[in-house]
Amino acid sequence: MSDLPLKLRTVLKERATIGSLHLEIEQVSNDGTRKRAYKLHDGQMIESVLMPYEDGRRTACISSQAGCAMGCVFCATGQMGFARQLTSEEIFEQVARFASELKADGERLSNVVMMGMGEPLANYRNVIAAIRRMNEDLGIGARKITVSTVGVVPNIRKLMDEDIQVRLALSLHCATEEERTALLPANKRYGGLHELMTTIKEYIRVKRQRVTFEWALIEGENDSPEVARTLGRLLKTYDIRSDMSHVNLIPLNPTGGYGGGPSGRKNVARFVDVLEREFGISATPRMRRGIDIDAGCGQLTQANEKKKEKEAAAAAAELSKFAEPAGLPMVGVYEDDESDDYNDSSDEIEPDFKESSNEPDLRHGSVVQFSIDDLAVDLDDEDGADDFIDPTYDDDFEIAEAERLIALIKGVSLQPVQTDVAPVDALPQEVKSTSIIDEDNIRDAKKRRKKLLKHLKAINKLKDMQSNGKVLNEEQLEKVAKEKEWTLELESVEHNLM
Repeated sequence: MSDLPLKLRTVLKERATIGSLHLEIEQVSNDGTRKRAYKLHDGQMIESVLMPYEDGRRTACISSQAGCAMGCVFCATGQMGFARQLTSEEIFEQVARFASELKADGERLSNVVMMGMGEPLANYRNVIAAIRRMNEDLGIGARKITVSTVGVVPNIRKLMDEDIQVRLALSLHCATEEERTALLPANKRYGGLHELMTTIKEYIRVKRQRVTFEWALIEGENDSPEVARTLGRLLKTYDIRSDMSHVNLIPLNPTGGYGGGPSGRKNVARFVDVLEREFGISATPRMRRGIDIDAGCGQLTQANEKKKEKEAAAAAAELSKFAEPAGLPMVGVYEDDESDDYNDSSDEIEPDFKESSNEPDLRHGSVVQFSIDDLAVDLDDEDGADDFIDPTYDDDFEIAEAERLIALIKGVSLQPVQTDVAPVDALPQEVKSTSIIDEDNIRDAKKRRKKLLKHLKAINKLKDMQSNGKVLNEEQLEKVAKEKEWTLELESVEHNLM
């Protein structure tokens, strides 16, 4: 950019940003792992991790959603709930930043794993679009990109038909129906183990690719030799060939919301031995990386939220010191204006005047009688309401806002007047997180989906009319312009309803 004037470059540096991710926190582990928490334009937080390996690989672990609705009980992100889908640009930018920084250091980003916050296959369209850009714009081979899923069966089938050869990793973690549903509630929602394993078998046949089965080893829960045999029998039951499958064993990253802990080395070794020796299934225990910096999915964001909560509690406690003591009257009270310094001496000098029998004995804290001046405004007087209408107001908004404030004083709650100062999606908003096991949210999502489908159906009719020469009016054109917005919202709503 040296061809631009220095003054312009200075202004750009001060006012312009590249991309939409704001780096909120960065931590570097003793093993070289770099963990980042990014703040999005609406205040949501996501995480990305860069993991260096001794063999020269540089792997980026990135997020696909802000939060997650899958509800996996051992996962920090699952404990947060789902906020929203990431756009394809937000997904791609996480990778592009790491790639750019490594390139500046003479290195190259070699691998990408979609194993950060969120369920990638529940944000299917944006994830696939981002992957294509990683492949085309950054030169990362499709086989070097891994998409992890808890088992969103409909979109595993969609992935079969894609022309990109990304690798698939299934977060299995349990080999029986009951245990998997308890640990991963999404198991039941997407049809259970039979539906999932049948789909994986078909995926391997169609794509002719090996599938990785992710297994978080939890001490005393799913790390015994007998559990390993149950897993081996499950894969054999569905004719999952040993050369087309691999089990990735990862000792659990502990989280504050789950009491389980990571398996010890002996249990890990026994688990691997059973799979390889008795079933011929390759299994690799993975080192937990960045354990000293909360590098597990969602852990840095969770730690940051707890820190903010503590800071807010401390601030509230500090403010409470200045609150009015309970029980003191708030109005109609005589308060001394003089300093308490006059009371320091026991030889207090009496003021040189005689008390009038008609004057009350006013002391600190005394309740006194008072009257309202005739010129005072009575807020309850309907005839006096006009006193608050400023004749200089130019529009209905200002009048309506004044009326709302008057009502607020009277104790009546009115909604604030909405303005068109800025688009809603450009302002930070607090988004209520949801979960697929939250029945109220599911019920609301079904109602909203029905309404959105109705809107989109109407838009299709309007577009057909337009293509046949019909001139649409302004209201109809405004509805057509909302197609993309409503389509994206529908995708997000359906995230809980697959």
